[in-house]
Amino acid sequence: MTQFDTLIKGGRIVDGSGGKPFTADIAIKDGLIAAIGARPGSAAQVIDADGLTVTPGWVDIHTHYDGQVSWDPVLAQSLGHGVTTAVIGNCGVGFAPAAPERRDWLIGLMEGVEDIPGASLAAGMRWNWESFPQYLDALDATPRSFDIAAQLAHGALRAYVMGERGAANQAATADDIAQMARLTREAMDAGAVGFSSSRTEVHIAVDGRPVPGTYAAEDELIALARAVKDSRRGLLEMVNPGVAGEDVAGLDRDMGVMRRIAAASGCPLLFLLVQHNSDANQWRRQLAVCEEAARAGERIIPQVAGRPVSILFSFEGEHPWRFMPSYQPLQNRPFAERYAALRDPALRARLLAEQDPNNSGFSLIYKNPSLWQHTYAAGAPIDYTPPRSRSIAEIARLSGRSPWETAYDLLLENGGRAFLAHLPVNYADGTPDAVQAMLRHPLSVLGLSDAGAHVRLINDAGMHTYMLTRWVRDAREGDPCHLPIEFMVRKLTAANAELYGFADRGRLAPGLRADINLIDLERLHTQAPRMAYDLPAGMPRLVDRADGYVATLVKGQTVYRHGEDTGARPGRVLRSRVH
Repeated sequence: MTQFDTLIKGGRIVDGSGGKPFTADIAIKDGLIAAIGARPGSAAQVIDADGLTVTPGWVDIHTHYDGQVSWDPVLAQSLGHGVTTAVIGNCGVGFAPAAPERRDWLIGLMEGVEDIPGASLAAGMRWNWESFPQYLDALDATPRSFDIAAQLAHGALRAYVMGERGAANQAATADDIAQMARLTREAMDAGAVGFSSSRTEVHIAVDGRPVPGTYAAEDELIALARAVKDSRRGLLEMVNPGVAGEDVAGLDRDMGVMRRIAAASGCPLLFLLVQHNSDANQWRRQLAVCEEAARAGERIIPQVAGRPVSILFSFEGEHPWRFMPSYQPLQNRPFAERYAALRDPALRARLLAEQDPNNSGFSLIYKNPSLWQHTYAAGAPIDYTPPRSRSIAEIARLSGRSPWETAYDLLLENGGRAFLAHLPVNYADGTPDAVQAMLRHPLSVLGLSDAGAHVRLINDAGMHTYMLTRWVRDAREGDPCHLPIEFMVRKLTAANAELYGFADRGRLAPGLRADINLIDLERLHTQAPRMAYDLPAGMPRLVDRADGYVATLVKGQTVYRHGEDTGARPGRVLRSRVH
């Protein structure tokens, strides 16, 4: 009689604790790790892991699958990069609670903030909930490839309680705040893992209005933070003004707001930390505030990205000519027709001569005088730390052409499917030094994949794969950019699990969940992104594939093998626990 369900033999184990790798077998029984060591016993299934790196499954704390989880049990873009737990409900936007008459408005809010096609959300979502507890129950009814954990979003909550007053960002009354606090506690008790709020004017709905809660007074935020704290679960995630570099002074001021909320509520606060092109050293001041808070017994936790965030310009997706008058007749035509028209010298001349008529959204990026200094010929696969010589400004200077001409012609390459990488954050000085310093900081956690969001222009769902290739394998020991594999695996797994109180995962140890990646590290790489038209209503999104994930197990079941979904669905909703 076999002792175990599965035995993973002879792998190089990086267990998520931060300890050095070691070679051993892992025995799995009933979805849990039963033993780790040499020859622990027999098993019904044996996986030969000789030559492979064995890690816990990745815990992605910043995704936007809030609508997609209602129709898609696979979430292939994350599954294919080793993710076994994902947190939704970030940045103050989500779909619960949702009054029936507010559903279309919530879709418009998500579309405007996270660039998820409203047509896809309208066609794909199954609205079989109203309250947040009902939302969790509805999601939990569908077996999944991996686990989903959800946060309560301020935008949805405010609009539910206050109606149009909330949507319009009017001040909350004492009764409004009391009701929001009550529903926050209800959501936390039902299994929400946190509460999220956005305070940046960059986050706007399709109707042009900022996310509800953007201008919320401190008494409202403190009351909601106290509701989270009183539940003894989760944390408060905040997106601060200036996160995109639009209001540097506001971002400095908001660090003080977070200090006061943390001090008044005792609730842990999580915020997005990046290096801005407009003030390349502000992130250091923000980290200093986090350190001061820690000394005072408060938790203000910076969530950092593992690479420069890249907006991928392409004629198949987002690009600086999208709002030009001469481009408008092409907007909804098939790509082949658009590409043929864009190659016409007469249209090229008109587009290069025109001015963008808009003064909001992406037009603000396109009108920034430093646009082409921070935009690079991307390469295939994308180079996220390119040399200055590949900036559009430098290529244009050397060729004697304008940056706009240079960018236009580069985007016509590869049949119109070439990419330019605009790096708005984390590469202000043309080096990865800021990213590295943020990653190494003892208070920081790794997130910001934005998986499921910005589907035509950002492709960061595979950031986890990038961490193991760019910083671990390719930056060899002795390189100042090198990060040890045990450090990086802990950032991708146990550190994030501990942040949210997921005590049953994130490490490879007896008694914990058998959420496991088997990786051929030397073969690991991400292919160039491509546009797929596979969202509901035939809408497009950027996708990529990673080679080198030999297998991914969730709760002891193999959900992904050699680049393919196996059809196993052991995943469910992961609910918060009192801690």
